Amino acid sequence: MKHRDDQCSPSTRLIAKLLGAYNQLRPSLLEKFATPDKVKVKWSIQQLLTWDFERVIMAHGSIIEQNGKPQFKTGYKWFLEIPL
Repeated sequence: MKHRDDQCSPSTRLIAKLLGAYNQLRPSLLEKFATPDKVKVKWSIQQLLTWDFERVIMAHGSIIEQNGKPQFKTGYKWFLEIPL
């Protein structure tokens, strides 16, 4: 697993660590608690998991070069707290 979070500025790393998103492929704690309709998120994630992919590039946070799909699934299992 290769993360590029260590290339971020120290302040960005600190914020990511505080939000539980540093070197992890998952939504932040803030997103976890602020998302009211996890059923809709689950549906969307299930659709994404039908795709064949290895690499994941998040808008903010980790870039996963290999084995991105299982890490993505693990991160969203944590986020949803319901089986995918």
